[in-house]
Amino acid sequence: MTKPSRKTRPSKKIHKQKLSTDDKSKKKFIVFVVIVILAAIPFCLGRYFELNSPDPFDSGANVYSAKHIIDGAKIGVEEIPSAALGTLLVNMLGVKLFGFNEIGPKLIQAILQAAALIFMFISMRKLFGTFAAATGVIIASIYLSAPTIAKFGNVKEQYMTAFMVMGISCFVLYQLGGRRWQAVLAGAFLSLAPLFKETGVSAICAVGFFVIAQPIFKHKNLKQTGIDILLLAAGVVIAMAPLYIWIIGWDVQTGLPYSFAWKTAAKILPAAETSEQAKAASGYLSQAKKLIPFSQQWPKVLRYYKMLILPIALAVIAIILRIIRIIIHRRKEGEDDTKLACDRFVLLFAVWWLADMAFVWISPRSYQQYYLPLNASAAMLGGYVIALYSEKFSTALHKGRWFFIAASGFVLMIVLVWPIIFGMPKSPDSGMYYGKKRRGYTQKWQQVSKVRKNQLTYPWQAVADYIRTNSRPTDKMYVWGWYPGIYVRAQRFSPTAVAFHMPRTAPAKLKETIAGILAEFENEMPKFIVDSRKRHVPMERPPYELWPTIPPGIMGLKKAALMSHDKDIIDKYDKGWAQLLRKTFDEDEALRYEILKSFREFVMKNYDLAEPTQYGTTKDGRNIVHRMFGDQRVFRLKTSQANKELQ
Repeated sequence: MTKPSRKTRPSKKIHKQKLSTDDKSKKKFIVFVVIVILAAIPFCLGRYFELNSPDPFDSGANVYSAKHIIDGAKIGVEEIPSAALGTLLVNMLGVKLFGFNEIGPKLIQAILQAAALIFMFISMRKLFGTFAAATGVIIASIYLSAPTIAKFGNVKEQYMTAFMVMGISCFVLYQLGGRRWQAVLAGAFLSLAPLFKETGVSAICAVGFFVIAQPIFKHKNLKQTGIDILLLAAGVVIAMAPLYIWIIGWDVQTGLPYSFAWKTAAKILPAAETSEQAKAASGYLSQAKKLIPFSQQWPKVLRYYKMLILPIALAVIAIILRIIRIIIHRRKEGEDDTKLACDRFVLLFAVWWLADMAFVWISPRSYQQYYLPLNASAAMLGGYVIALYSEKFSTALHKGRWFFIAASGFVLMIVLVWPIIFGMPKSPDSGMYYGKKRRGYTQKWQQVSKVRKNQLTYPWQAVADYIRTNSRPTDKMYVWGWYPGIYVRAQRFSPTAVAFHMPRTAPAKLKETIAGILAEFENEMPKFIVDSRKRHVPMERPPYELWPTIPPGIMGLKKAALMSHDKDIIDKYDKGWAQLLRKTFDEDEALRYEILKSFREFVMKNYDLAEPTQYGTTKDGRNIVHRMFGDQRVFRLKTSQANKELQ
């Protein structure tokens, strides 16, 4: 057998190059696996917490409305949902696929959030590099899944944030030399974000500002800018057209998005009327500002900002560095040696992030989920800081100090994110100390594990289980106060078009609400009425009871008891309680109590208290009574009234 000639033998150099390429591929694969694992851990924990934490509040409301509509209730007539159009449609799809529960919507939300993180990584990697993309995605995953602000899942801010991230990411990819379909997709995603919450316009404003700025800064000419606008607009039309066809074609009585762009159409298309929706939103905010002064709002917002200090700090540093680089570049009289491809995109991310930061101030209630969006925009903006570091590190002759900077930064990040993972000693809502650390990933894990292991139920779940056991599927119930999850757990519906309310509205609005409820009760009385006795913001004010509980020491009572049917006692109590509310809080609080009188009379006349108790003993042998429903009250329709209903 003859040896191959020198010309046909594989050279050692080629062989080494092959090995080197293989090694690089393996290293790349390992790096990607590590990034995926680090981002997936908080993401999966967040979804596990949400799927194992039934929500008595927002998610329950979304699921209830979706199921009622799927079962045939006409939107805007027989069912007036509190959910925005996007949230309602996602919940309808989830309920259709998985039944009358939260599983479907929460799974869809998980898919959207996972897609958003993937889009974020791809766009950031192309713009800033792998290291920056990994850092941004991991930070976004940790904070967007944090139990402190993610609530129970299936809330509008989570859907909105996912679509904003996907829209911005597609837009960035298109701007970096991508295909035109990416711009169209960006327009579609961005237009869908405000369907979940109006503050989704932050990403639209950022893209709009960025596109207009490009010819000013001579990054693009007018023709290219015009093409960008047309492509984005095409995406908006493609995304919105099916919704408008559905709303108009099926005569769906719900407000269309972007009322500011449809004022003329509203005069022609009945389904496009949004004035009532805008009026309601305005009333909600003005009432909130009356109840919660700015002196109470700003410390709460700053406490949440402090809790989210890591993404906020990265965003602030990115903006400062960009300003410094602009100044340096101008001093060098236009030299290009300081320019990076990612420099111009700081404007896009900064406008988006600043809008998200500002929008949390709109409502003085400042609920925890309001702070979700700013973490996504901050993570993408913060990628610029890491990109600049990577550029300096790669060109530095002496890398020792840059290793030290990286190590110090990594330690600082761990310190800043520590409370999110392991809990915080003080409430960001009230500023009060808990006494022990709470609301971190570790505490949520312990809580969920305890509930699952011991099969525990909360009082609102006990209420729902009792009603489901003691009623038929066709029986109706009504929940007073913001506890819509009781309907979902009980698998029952309300006889009213608006099944749940936040009672602390303006007195005139509350009067209209109560009149509407009682009018609908005339057509069909619910078998059960639940008085959730839920406290609404501001929390220091008492709940709005449907059957007042007289505290001990009042009117000679030795222990708390429900008000009797004695008219003199009722009148005396009502007068005294209204005066106390007027003196302690304000005139509106007293008026709300007085307006509720007709509802209280209806309940006391037609219902009995249903309050099963559980008896047991303590470790030292004392007998105890455990109230299954906690502070909540369940009222059951009297037998005589129930017989009338059957007739």
